[in-house]
Amino acid sequence: MLKSKIEFEYDNPRLFIENLKVPAMAYTTYFPELSCHGDFIKAGYNIFFVNVSFTTLPINSITGISPFRVGVFENKDNPDYSEFENAVYDILKEAPNAVIFPRINISMPKWWIEAHPGHVVATRNAGFREILFSDVFRSDAAVLLRKLIKHIKEADYSKNVGGWQICGGLTQEWFHHDYFGSLCEGAAEPYRKWVKENYNIDNAELPKKEDYEYSNIAQNENENAVRYSLFCNLAVAETIDFFASVIKKETNNSQIVGTFYGYAYQSNGRALFGTHGLRRILKSNNLDFFSSPNAYSNNREFGIDWADMIPVDSVKLSKKLCFIECDIRTHLTKAIQEARPNEYPDDVYRTKDGKSVWCGPPTEELSVMALKKCFAHQICKASAIWWFDMWGGWYRSEKMMRELAFMKKEYERELSAHISPLKPQVVFFADESAHANCFNNSPQLIRAEQTRTAMGNTGVPFDCFMVEDANFVLKNYKAAVFVMPIPSKAGEEAIRLCEKLNIPYISATAEKCSLTVDELKEFYKSNNIHFFTSENDVVYLGNGYVGLHSKTAGRKKIKLPEKSVVSTVFGGSLKGEKTDLIEFDLEENSTALFLLS
Repeated sequence: MLKSKIEFEYDNPRLFIENLKVPAMAYTTYFPELSCHGDFIKAGYNIFFVNVSFTTLPINSITGISPFRVGVFENKDNPDYSEFENAVYDILKEAPNAVIFPRINISMPKWWIEAHPGHVVATRNAGFREILFSDVFRSDAAVLLRKLIKHIKEADYSKNVGGWQICGGLTQEWFHHDYFGSLCEGAAEPYRKWVKENYNIDNAELPKKEDYEYSNIAQNENENAVRYSLFCNLAVAETIDFFASVIKKETNNSQIVGTFYGYAYQSNGRALFGTHGLRRILKSNNLDFFSSPNAYSNNREFGIDWADMIPVDSVKLSKKLCFIECDIRTHLTKAIQEARPNEYPDDVYRTKDGKSVWCGPPTEELSVMALKKCFAHQICKASAIWWFDMWGGWYRSEKMMRELAFMKKEYERELSAHISPLKPQVVFFADESAHANCFNNSPQLIRAEQTRTAMGNTGVPFDCFMVEDANFVLKNYKAAVFVMPIPSKAGEEAIRLCEKLNIPYISATAEKCSLTVDELKEFYKSNNIHFFTSENDVVYLGNGYVGLHSKTAGRKKIKLPEKSVVSTVFGGSLKGEKTDLIEFDLEENSTALFLLS
């Protein structure tokens, strides 16, 4: 097995495999029979996430679908690794030195579900599924996880395995299978134990589902309901940490382990989401990288920032890598029913209206623009990328692959770059515990996403931290923005720290649940924040780069706060000129990216 680790240079995470620094760019797909891995290999990519699941039961309990045709442990006495291994061997035929990251869906087979009625929760369209914080689920899944790891370690392809990603829950992103915190009788004992340990209260009762129903009241003041919301998030984080510890032990701490988790800027309108316990595991020695998709806001239209759902700068502060899932739709994106005919219901993931998040742009040119837009954001944040070709075949285009090959080379060049001193002046704070103060589908929850989108169109770049990090980072910024209308205690402390340090701040409130572009710009102007552009275009800054994504076509200007040596990566024509004003023409929906040194 390949040794891997994350180390930091110039305050940025770097992936090392066998002590060799490598660009952390990868590819994966759910449907290996439609894979574009050969195209990515030709484009210079060498890291591949390969999916494997304990079960064929649905990954999505709302739609009831699964991409897996073979569950390794579906037959209790006869494990079947064929789906995973066939995909691995197909890659290794074309790239014998490829690095494989098993992406493991830790979800229990039907035989386990039927045998453990006290440790499952009812779902909308997927029957009963494991409670994510059940001790029995943890221990029994760990047995299966060890079997899988043992098999992989003994396989002839083990020399290609370089790291692991653990997945589970709804959509493999560790949301509760019932989309409601696993609030059922099976949660009673774990919750009572947690309340006793943390609040010294005996015999805590489960809250009722109606305790989370929104009825024009901003703040949920039912202490028991708030506690359960905190519990059902923290408990999922502990489950992830436990499974990560199993992998670390089985691999002698020689390989990196990561997970989807920590969607602090996202709630999907749910207080009982499951993914708001990042603080619990951010500094765990068992986890090396955290992942989220690009935010799905506004169906990922052009002209806005495709934001990260995790507080990437807090992840970096904890010496971890952000490995962002860039599941960019393209003009080749098809409905799941077309990718695998006669296997999925006609009413899920449809693309007929041309407007849903499942639809790609109509042309190859716009698809390339989408890739560049995504790339500019991620390289400015020093995040790793894997391109997620969800149903397969979405990248089978020579023009797109040329761009993806160029991006890979830029990541390779970036590994030896020195970082520009130019950094954002604004910090945007996430407050994951504050979600527990809200009701499901309340404006206080769902409108936070509007503030995040508005932040991207102010002409002012920003960094993203958790409120718990304010004491470490606030002194580095000229202004702060708070997204959650009803802050947690840590959020309140961060606001008080702003006042103590005389750092201006603006916050959403219970009455005004989101901030607009105009309100943010006015706040910045009144506090002498530097505008990189006067238009409502998206500006990216960091990691020695500055970029701009156009909301409208025309002559663009990026005004730097000080002179820098500027070289074009794409979208301009500067070649090492020292300037504080970058001027260039840009089409609508296009992106320009420049290197600062």
